[in-house]
Amino acid sequence: MNYLLINNDIFIDKGQGGQRLFIPDNDVTSLAGLDQAKICQVDVDVMIASAPENFVDQKDSLLAQKFEELYPGEYVIQDEKIADNLFQIIGIKAEKVKAIYDLVPPSKVEALVPYAIAIRSLLVHQQIDMNRPIVFVDDLGNEKLLTVFEGLKFSRTRTIHAEQTESILSDLKRSQIDFHKKLGEFANTFNSSFTVIINNPQMADEIKALEPGFSVEVLAMKYPALEGLKYMDAGMKYRIREDIIQERRKKERESQLLGFMLSAAICTAGLLFFGINQVQYTYLQHQLEIEQTKKASLEPMLEDLDQKIYRDFLRRSKKVDYAHVFFQLSNLLPDGYEISSFNLTQEANHRTLSAYVFSADGGFYDPLPRIKLLKNALMKDFFIQGHPGKYLKINL
Repeated sequence: MNYLLINNDIFIDKGQGGQRLFIPDNDVTSLAGLDQAKICQVDVDVMIASAPENFVDQKDSLLAQKFEELYPGEYVIQDEKIADNLFQIIGIKAEKVKAIYDLVPPSKVEALVPYAIAIRSLLVHQQIDMNRPIVFVDDLGNEKLLTVFEGLKFSRTRTIHAEQTESILSDLKRSQIDFHKKLGEFANTFNSSFTVIINNPQMADEIKALEPGFSVEVLAMKYPALEGLKYMDAGMKYRIREDIIQERRKKERESQLLGFMLSAAICTAGLLFFGINQVQYTYLQHQLEIEQTKKASLEPMLEDLDQKIYRDFLRRSKKVDYAHVFFQLSNLLPDGYEISSFNLTQEANHRTLSAYVFSADGGFYDPLPRIKLLKNALMKDFFIQGHPGKYLKINL
């Protein structure tokens, strides 16, 4: 992992201690060959604002609007919750974010955070009490970085080029006063007794000599921000809109391609399933036609066999199924006939069916068909009170 601090110069730690890259004298395009990197940017703008945290879309829109009113221009912003419905908005100018990604490709950047967050991460790791007001002084040689902390809140980092400790001390006091003025209603009770934490032991002694009442602590690290990056997770990463849109379009293309492949696979499976079903349907339809043909050819044979079996049953049976014989006779009579009486008797070696049928409307009637039971039946015409009828005698 590589760690970079970007301000007027670039400072890099490749895991073997930090070093300064002087941009005019070094080809920074070599940074494109780095592996994964965590980067902090010094020049950021900060404000505190309230917003309804339970309504995310409304909260984001309101925070962006408030930040734009204070800092007009094109910024990439992120926010962090510091209290209920209270957020710290941290913005980096879009051109600076783009310049960073010109040095290191976005795919290689694991985290891109403000310098103050890297310092805060280090202070927390060092178990320094963050509830008191702190002014952190980072001596980078030809420039000094001053940042004020109060709990999770922090100020905009100031870069000063003074060499005299007196001038640095004056800027240090001014930074703390300006920070509380900028916080306004969101500041804690003003406490003039703040702590100075500095990474230059000699300068710490000079401040103590000039201001004996000051609380001064030393954090002996050459590049504290690079150390702080080592203790950070990759939760924050500033991205310019174009990169986000490009990445989103790439994901959409991949999603569309995956959807197209899935749809093609489903269509192919559907066509294959349809083809198999069609073959099976054609085969079953052909088999059905064969079976229907067989059935049609067997029906006359079955009917004749049924008649023979039934007559044989009647000859051998001691009991007669009156209902079956009655309905069989009824089905043979034309619609114009009604059965008046019906009698089935047992004789020597056969049974005899005797029935009287009349015309239903008392008029003329159709001839009785000579089929099935009536094929060899004895039929006689008679009239009762002018109504025509027939007497049937059938040997079963």
